[in-house]
Amino acid sequence: MIPLLRLPLFLVAPEVVDLFGGDSPTRTLLAELYGTYTCAVCGHHGRLDTDTPATVVVTIYDSGTGPMVVRLAHPACSKSGVVLVLHAPAPTGTMSVPAMAWMRIGDPPSVVVIAPRVHAARIVGTAAADADLLDVLLSGLLRSGFRLLTAPDTPLPALPGRLHVELTSGQRIRIADQAGNTLYEGTLPVPDGWAELVQVTGLIGVVVVRGLDLHDPDRDHLADLYAAIRTGAAVGAAVPAGPTPADRHPQRPALPAS
Repeated sequence: MIPLLRLPLFLVAPEVVDLFGGDSPTRTLLAELYGTYTCAVCGHHGRLDTDTPATVVVTIYDSGTGPMVVRLAHPACSKSGVVLVLHAPAPTGTMSVPAMAWMRIGDPPSVVVIAPRVHAARIVGTAAADADLLDVLLSGLLRSGFRLLTAPDTPLPALPGRLHVELTSGQRIRIADQAGNTLYEGTLPVPDGWAELVQVTGLIGVVVVRGLDLHDPDRDHLADLYAAIRTGAAVGAAVPAGPTPADRHPQRPALPAS
């Protein structure tokens, strides 16, 4: 039996470690959580402390095919593990979502590349011979209208009415869904001409990539992005850019950019 991963502030089940991609990625991800938290079970507040570590509970909604939420719980309230539910629970904690601006030869040319540091996979296929791992996030985006990038210049399909991008002064970018829920918000340095092309086209590409490490300054992020595209690990869509409709208000906390 694989033992529980015991960190100074967290207790992590083996299936959660596997979901995060191993011991090291798990430690990196959980380093973003600190201070106080709201228990996923009892709803009472807790404080992360070496004397009272929290258990890590990963919730994947839409029966394991939808987005994933990392939550914390008191050890007396819940063991660490992966939970599949039919609906989306309220997210807790503050997670950092790395992103970069990319200017390419393609339609649209101005792109925001989002690289979640955690990915979930589920096994599809009943027989061992045809069983495969299906990336939960990317497959969900493909079902919602995103397109698999097969080359850096792959045209991205427009998704009017589903997502909206607001580009404000100071290079601050906010991506929200139709209900006004903020999916990404942060200050993102952009290359020369990037913002001007947005004004011309009225669109910003949103590309989500699996396995892209944007936190390592020594890596060639553009080369890594191209490699991810070659392996089928990037999906994208074109989203209208402009002022946020006045009658919409975010209903969920943003995932702040790095």
